[in-house]
Amino acid sequence: MLQTIHDKIHGWVAYVILGAIALVFVLWGINWTFGAPNYAAKVNGSEISVNDVREAYQRQLAQAERASNGGLDEARRGAIKQHVLDDFVSGESLLTRVEALGYRVSDADLLKAMAQIPAFQVDGKFDQGRAVAVLKAQGRSVAEVEGLIRRQVQLEQLDAAMRDTSFATDAELKRLRALTRQQRDLAWVTVPAAHFAADAVPDEAAIKAYYDLHKSEYLTPETVNLRYVEISLASLAASVNVGDAQLKSYFEEQKAKNPEGYVTAERRRARHILFQVTDPKEDAAVKAKAEAALKRAQAGEDFSKLAKELSQDPGSAQQGGDLGWSERKVWVAPFADAAFAMQPGEIRGPVKTQFGYHIIKLDGIQPATQKTFEQSRSDVEVEYRRNEAERLFNNLQDKLADAALQNGTDIDVVARKAGLPVQTVDGFSRAEGGGALGKSPKVIEAAFSTDVLDGHLSPIVEVEKGRGVVLHAADHKLPQEKPLEAVRAEIIAAWKKQRGSELALTAAAAAVKRLGVGDSWESVAKATGGTLQPARFVGRSEASVPIEIRMAAFEAPKPGDKPSYQALALNDGDAAVFGVSGVREEPGGDPRQQDQDLRRQYAQQIAAADAQSYAAAARADATVSLNPQALD
Repeated sequence: MLQTIHDKIHGWVAYVILGAIALVFVLWGINWTFGAPNYAAKVNGSEISVNDVREAYQRQLAQAERASNGGLDEARRGAIKQHVLDDFVSGESLLTRVEALGYRVSDADLLKAMAQIPAFQVDGKFDQGRAVAVLKAQGRSVAEVEGLIRRQVQLEQLDAAMRDTSFATDAELKRLRALTRQQRDLAWVTVPAAHFAADAVPDEAAIKAYYDLHKSEYLTPETVNLRYVEISLASLAASVNVGDAQLKSYFEEQKAKNPEGYVTAERRRARHILFQVTDPKEDAAVKAKAEAALKRAQAGEDFSKLAKELSQDPGSAQQGGDLGWSERKVWVAPFADAAFAMQPGEIRGPVKTQFGYHIIKLDGIQPATQKTFEQSRSDVEVEYRRNEAERLFNNLQDKLADAALQNGTDIDVVARKAGLPVQTVDGFSRAEGGGALGKSPKVIEAAFSTDVLDGHLSPIVEVEKGRGVVLHAADHKLPQEKPLEAVRAEIIAAWKKQRGSELALTAAAAAVKRLGVGDSWESVAKATGGTLQPARFVGRSEASVPIEIRMAAFEAPKPGDKPSYQALALNDGDAAVFGVSGVREEPGGDPRQQDQDLRRQYAQQIAAADAQSYAAAARADATVSLNPQALD
């Protein structure tokens, strides 16, 4: 199927290319599994790839570490592993349900899905070279990619079915209307903590008290001194020496194995006039239009002018229907069969494809040619160096792994047997990594694992694509409390920030009393150094209102004869004082349109809840077998 799709990459057919798949491709990397089971779990008989799960785990682990600004403990890492595996199992369980329900993806559905995904585009347009390069780099087979896309579309079909069958009753709509349409007349002043922090000065007792209460926040990083040996595909490739004689021999050898790879394929230049068929009932009428155009072209009218006048292909019409020089595989089969059976200057049609009826004119032919060594030299050298480096890399990887297995605690012996130098990073941090090893999550996880901290060598750890290390750790230092004098400046800054927030909230509370006895909003803003937002009606989802103020304002009782006032702390450390002076239940606007919007929004919420319940039921009914070593 995807080979057929690949045959469509050009101009008016470009949008059906392998489409920029909104699925996670597993990047090529070093395979360190050494014969481990190749599945992480089996769900109803279907295997879930270990590599897919590991890749997802590494991504989520890196995100969690960035969010926490440091390393994660083993419990947190274990929770992430379990969450990732659960997600894969749940997805496979749901897919089994979808299959059983009869959801299927036709070739047309597949084409449509691919047309909507932009991953293989350059500057917003599909680029064939990039698409081919990306797929090759991912190491995915045609069948595998096709299967991934079909699975995604199947799940989208189920999601669409749930959305289409969800609805809100009149009673539910009434409650929603009361909740969502209500607006409150709201004014507020934001009281900045910085206004009060600037003048706050802690004494020694305050500094000591704050330090004693927050010692756990002022720790030295957990570190370890690392000695390691490294293998690198890049350094091996750079060290490969090759001369013309070797390259010529390699060229002839590869050309004998794969003659087609060293041939410039025949290319043809064609123009076309496209008449689209948008409704099967109009097929005969559209074909008649195409036949009329064919007669005009064969009678001698300028083909380019006819294309500009009649063609419905937006990609080529203004170029006179010109599709450029193209190989046979670029065009869909019926179009290619016709174009590659024509002679220059010949006009044919109508030729029918899934895009409609085409009138074709062939402008020229570039015959296939055999590439010479000189033409292929640069590509051959790159391929030779890569292959030779990969051979050396694999041999060195095996040698290093064997040496590490035989000498589980002595990095010097391993380095000598593998013929590699020992490198060092002192003070390698669980939070920040260090040295040439950087902040690689895999290296950090291995360096602070129990085995390595106990003096054992790590297995080969992938630092990045094409680069791996074996680690030995020494001088492990656990986090220690920093002495007060070392963090005095930080303590004072933190105390001032906290004190500023406390004083801002106190000022906001005082402002509530002042407003209650008749002071104006302007005087309150001036006294607190705050910013006044004058009264106006706002809704529950008014994004311009800080969410803490908005939530508190709608949770507050409806005001009576007088406004109600309240002070509260904001999440950023500032404070606020707000007042609600009125409520209106039915703001302006078209109530019918608003009701339609409410029904749709509520139906979407129901569909989301149903989807979660359905997925949970699918998981509960599934037969699941887990591989406990999947993420070790």
